[in-house]
Amino acid sequence: MKKLVITWFISTFLIANVLCGVASANDPRDYIAAPEGTRATIFYFKHITGNQRYAKGDKVGTDTNLSMNLGIFRPVYYTKIGSFTVAGNLLLPFGDASLDGKDVGGVQNSTSGLGDPTAAAGLWFIDNPKSQTWLGVTQYATMPLGEYNNIKNLNMGSNRWAYKTELGFVKGFGKLYFDIYGNVEFYTDNNNYTIAKSTLEQDPVYCVEGHISYDITKDFFASVDYYYSRGGETAVQGIKNQDEKNDHAAQLSFHYMLTPSNSILLQYKNDLKVENGIKTNTFGIRYAYFF
Repeated sequence: MKKLVITWFISTFLIANVLCGVASANDPRDYIAAPEGTRATIFYFKHITGNQRYAKGDKVGTDTNLSMNLGIFRPVYYTKIGSFTVAGNLLLPFGDASLDGKDVGGVQNSTSGLGDPTAAAGLWFIDNPKSQTWLGVTQYATMPLGEYNNIKNLNMGSNRWAYKTELGFVKGFGKLYFDIYGNVEFYTDNNNYTIAKSTLEQDPVYCVEGHISYDITKDFFASVDYYYSRGGETAVQGIKNQDEKNDHAAQLSFHYMLTPSNSILLQYKNDLKVENGIKTNTFGIRYAYFF
């Protein structure tokens, strides 16, 4: 029974905290809209590791070895509808993950393939570069099309839909910018959870982000980023798992315009506090081409 509980925990962590949340975390200045007609191709790569497991805020394991390589391909298009700037996005995740260690019975768990794609549409109520002020809303829909097999402990897909609504605000003061974003994500049930074909439910997850960035040169800025998430308790067959999120993370970001059409973003993110789950470190890189 203990091994079964641990196996459930592994699967829930990856589904609820990483793979279904590929669109949950923004980058600094993400809500600064590009000019009408701009097209962009963006590629993300994230290397995620962790070995400390927490339950109800307490460390309960130090040999839960998670390693994940996650890529995301994201085409974006900006246009106008009336006086409003709008943007269409499609996020296509793929990658691999493995988890082993004494805390999971010494068993090697692994998966690879395509994750669940996410379609997103954004609209700006305020898009004013002259006053350095932007206010927008984005609606996300994550589709259950990724690799999923209920026999496997780990999957790149989650076998359920997710819907997220997000509000973002950016205000600049010369070279200094402040961002604040808030979102809530809702989930449908996974009715094919584990080999028992149980029903997995999850409460909504609420997230708040803050970013403070500064232009060191006209082509280079650095940012300090903060992330907080709350909620998301899961239940299997109606039995609650007491695994609600109450998590804090910090990140450093460095953005450089290689040319007027090419940019690169380097990041390091560290979980400061994890209520239930695996405490992780993330190294990330984002390359964007605008045309």
